[in-house]
Amino acid sequence: MTPLNLQDQWARLLISSLKAAGVEHVNVTPGSRSTPWTWAALQQPGLCCHLHIDERSAAFFALGQAKATGAPSLLICTSGSAVANYFPAVIEANASRTPLLVLSADRPFELQGVDAPQTIDQTKLFGSHCRRYLDLGVPSARHSALRALARTAVQAVHATQYPEPGPVQLNARASKPLEPQSAEGELASSLEREVETLVLAGPTRASTPTAQADVAAIRRCAESAVAAARGLILCGPEPMASQKHAGPLWEFASATGFLVLCEAASQRRFAVPQGFPDAQVCDGFPTLFGLDE
Repeated sequence: MTPLNLQDQWARLLISSLKAAGVEHVNVTPGSRSTPWTWAALQQPGLCCHLHIDERSAAFFALGQAKATGAPSLLICTSGSAVANYFPAVIEANASRTPLLVLSADRPFELQGVDAPQTIDQTKLFGSHCRRYLDLGVPSARHSALRALARTAVQAVHATQYPEPGPVQLNARASKPLEPQSAEGELASSLEREVETLVLAGPTRASTPTAQADVAAIRRCAESAVAAARGLILCGPEPMASQKHAGPLWEFASATGFLVLCEAASQRRFAVPQGFPDAQVCDGFPTLFGLDE
């Protein structure tokens, strides 16, 4: 027999694991099929939940949130065309290398291909614009399935940050009853106790490696800078959270006297240190050099 509270506990374990993996902000666009995930997020201590009416605006809100914090923001929506409204922001997240996690609620397999309302093929919906696609399949009370659910949550969050930050789609199939159910009976109580144990233990952690420049490459760069009569430093797109790592850039620019060129999507043009020469920073160079024709 299937415990009546299976969907509740499945959603609780998933959201708890996502939080343990580093998710802090959840952006919800309400819908029937996403009820279990939304309820679990609202009940999860420590999560900051934001409610939105429109999927498109919610996605861009989450995108800006992730740019500002440098951490993956979670989007939760119902099934069908609702998911497709995230597409523009997902494309932006891909192009700007911004960590974004889409939790798309989906209908169970038996409702696929029979013209059930708000049911489409959500498999790899965002195509090559996502770093990874993960399908949670049908909720199961088996111990191995519960452990795999927690592991998959960590893998999803990890994939938003490594090896290259970007969007990830996590497809979650939900079967009725979608509303919270009480743990009545031994099966339901046993499942609740097992999930509680897994939640308290927490999922396996995945550490994101830190990239470091090759020492020999740094030496060659220094030698080239010393030998050059003049030079340019080009700053491309980057999230706001990266500003705290800008120190070495300005130290290098000060030591060499090289002109710092900041393109439109670079945060460096907004974070010039006090006392740094204004004449040494240029943020309109594409127009100046005729590169935007």
